[in-house]
Amino acid sequence: MKKLLISIIACLSISFSFSQGYTYKTDWQGNTIAVDQRGNTVATQKTDWQGNKIWVDSYGNTIQTQKTDWQGNKTYENSNGNRQTERTDWQGNRTIQNQNGQTDYVYKKDWQGNTTVYDGRGNFLGTYKKDWQGNTYFEPANKGW
Repeated sequence: MKKLLISIIACLSISFSFSQGYTYKTDWQGNTIAVDQRGNTVATQKTDWQGNKIWVDSYGNTIQTQKTDWQGNKTYENSNGNRQTERTDWQGNRTIQNQNGQTDYVYKKDWQGNTTVYDGRGNFLGTYKKDWQGNTYFEPANKGW
């Protein structure tokens, strides 16, 4: 169960779990937290002593660490050692590539200023939007939540 939870949460910062919507808020300590529809904290983003951003689950286990590589690209490494790299393509879109160099996700801005997410094959996955309180939430393409 713990590995399943960690796998689901690891998808949060890059691929996100599309069967459920999450809202991203700031807690009283200034950390970014991911909250599910029931108000439960799913993950918290903190900064470690080296200045790297890390996502931890509600039990304090590290889910993912964000670092900067020698070229200035953001890299994401999960607890299993799998690495993804964030780059900007020629159109200004953010792309996430796996350790084999294949594109996993593409983040684009739509005409309203929202961030839309596509997989490596160009399939639309969902949109990041702001609610009336200024919190960011993810609206999946399949609105089965």
